[in-house]
Amino acid sequence: MSETSTRVWRTELDCDDRLGERHPVPTYPWGKAPMHLITRRQIRDAGLSPGHPPVAQMLRCRKRHPDRPLRAWLYDVHHAVDKRVPSPAQLDSIRKANRAWRICSRCRRDVGYRIPRTPPCSGECVDCATTAGRIPRPVAA
Repeated sequence: MSETSTRVWRTELDCDDRLGERHPVPTYPWGKAPMHLITRRQIRDAGLSPGHPPVAQMLRCRKRHPDRPLRAWLYDVHHAVDKRVPSPAQLDSIRKANRAWRICSRCRRDVGYRIPRTPPCSGECVDCATTAGRIPRPVAA
C-alpha cells in the first residue's frame, strides 16, 4: 500500500515562503505581499494587462480544506502593459456575430437579446417558444 502525503496548511507561517524554497515561486500570506505585486483583478481595474507570467503567489489557509489553500497569483506592476485595443474590423466582426445570435429562427426578427440555443428556447425567441408551449405562460397577478 502506498502512502500519499498531503500538505496541510494550518497557519499563516505555512503559507510564508518569501524566498521560494518550498514553492516554485515566492509565496506570501494573504494580504502580506509587497505593494508592487498585485493580482490580475487589480491589474484589470487599473486598465492594464499583466504582460508576463505570475512572479509570486499569496496563500490563505482554510479550516474546512486544510490541504487546499486559497491561491492568488501575483504579477509585478512594473511589467504590466496597456490592454490591447480591438481594431475596427474586429469590433465589426463581433457586432455581426452578436446580431446573428439575436435573430429568432422562427419569426426571423431581431429580438434585442442573445437567444439561447439550448432548450427550452432552442434558437427561438421567448414569444415563439411560449407560443409553441415549451415555456409556460406567465400567470397574471
